[in-house]
Amino acid sequence: MTNFTFPTEVIQLPSQGKFYPEGHPLRENGGKLDVKYMTAKEEDILTSTNLIANGTVVDKLMESLVVHEGVNYKDLTTGDANAVLMASRVLAYGKDYPVTVTCGQCKETTDTVIDLSQLETPDELVDVDDNGHYSFKTPGGLTVVVKTLTRGEEMKVEKDNKAIEAKVGRGFTNEVTSRLRSIIVSINGVTDRQELSGMIDNLVIRDSKFIREEFTKVNPSVDMTIELDCGNCGHGIKGGIPIGVDFLWPDAQL
Repeated sequence: MTNFTFPTEVIQLPSQGKFYPEGHPLRENGGKLDVKYMTAKEEDILTSTNLIANGTVVDKLMESLVVHEGVNYKDLTTGDANAVLMASRVLAYGKDYPVTVTCGQCKETTDTVIDLSQLETPDELVDVDDNGHYSFKTPGGLTVVVKTLTRGEEMKVEKDNKAIEAKVGRGFTNEVTSRLRSIIVSINGVTDRQELSGMIDNLVIRDSKFIREEFTKVNPSVDMTIELDCGNCGHGIKGGIPIGVDFLWPDAQL
């Protein structure tokens, strides 16, 4: 019987493994992750109408593609998960990604091609402790320790916010405090989760904003911002790379 295995590739993650706890496979190897090329199995995932309808198709696909021993896709930082998404697209279809963007000024559309291999990641990373935690002082004088956010934790925040919207009404969300609770390890040495929850609710806006800005230092990612001039009026267009099922399956008929 022929032993037919799937092809794999090693990709370098933006975190360089630095923000995972000591002993984690990615911290030990400097953030090098084994991913598989998309196969017929992944096409089955991409064509699942149920997964598309409930918005989980990309996560299910990424779970299938991460094949590194001892590493679960949901345990990747959100920044590293974005990098896996970009790399998977390049491995499957090449570096060129054609998109159509709409000008906010004249409302006309412009076609362009993005070179996904040229997307940048931070060159320098902050120093962290053995657990991958980062400590700093806020403008208000608080000593705060934060950790990175995993894709699994982000999915929980998203699920909780949807539940709140369904219960209270569309437009109501506690996403800011939910994310802060997920990333803050301690404030002024306090680590008790219940006490921390109350402290987070009462953070002044200046400190809350500063903590979220500092958090980006422990969650390096691929810069998915695109900038171009409108082909019709010349107005500058800036925004994120549009990501949908067609990003990973260009032939999708949705």
